[in-house]
Amino acid sequence: MSNGYRTLSQHLNDLKKENFSLKLRIYFLEERIQQKYEESSEDVYRTNIELKVEVESLKKELQEKQELLDKALTTAESLTSDNEAERQRRCQERQQEIDHMQQVLETKIQLLQEEAQLARGEAERMASLAGSHSHASLASLDTAMEEVPEDESPPHILSPSSSSKDRCRTRSYDLGFIFKNTKLIRSILPFSFRLIEDLTKELLSKEALVSELCGEKKTLTLRVEELEEQVQELSSSLLQKDKDVEVFWVFISIFLVNVSIEFFHVFLKYSPMMTGPQCLFWEDLFFLNKRT
Repeated sequence: MSNGYRTLSQHLNDLKKENFSLKLRIYFLEERIQQKYEESSEDVYRTNIELKVEVESLKKELQEKQELLDKALTTAESLTSDNEAERQRRCQERQQEIDHMQQVLETKIQLLQEEAQLARGEAERMASLAGSHSHASLASLDTAMEEVPEDESPPHILSPSSSSKDRCRTRSYDLGFIFKNTKLIRSILPFSFRLIEDLTKELLSKEALVSELCGEKKTLTLRVEELEEQVQELSSSLLQKDKDVEVFWVFISIFLVNVSIEFFHVFLKYSPMMTGPQCLFWEDLFFLNKRT
């Protein structure tokens, strides 16, 4: 877009220079025609022919400049439309990508929250299961103690007349019985505690991941707001450039009208010295420039 504006500015400067040169040449030609008309009519006819050739060349040059201006304006309009279409396409792609990422993040957060709830429920279930196992083991121990026959149960109270051998046998029986029933509890409790600890760690990691994904979602939301602001700025800038192109086109039209008026002034100045065909030539030239 900037290259198109520079090209139009360059063409405008060239037209200004050509207009100034044309005015100077017309002025000097008027002086020469006036001098030669006073000297001889043959010089006037010859100068008139030269002026016709000069006018034809200027008309051709003006048409070329007009074609260049039309091409430049067409290029500027096409660039403007292409930029608008490209901007809209990129904005739509960005919006689709952002929507897709938001959906993926929301799905991940929902799944992680569900997994965290399941892990929390599993930890609570394992904790209750470990507690029930502990209570069951203690209950089985009490039951086993109650179901021991009297002849196999260790005598807790020994008579003073009991021998030392009987005391040692009774103590060894008590220790073996206690070791046999507490071994099951010791094998179950570490496993339960370890499982509860693993589930707690997994739950904490899931919650940390959920927090991280929530932070990423907030970052993406801020990025979407920034992109929307950029889109609004680009839209306003594009509208301003369209207005500038319209103003420039009006300026070019005014300039072409001024050039046509200059041709008409030349026609008015030289019309008293021209014959009928010459006047018709200048009239055709003026109306041709006015149409262009």
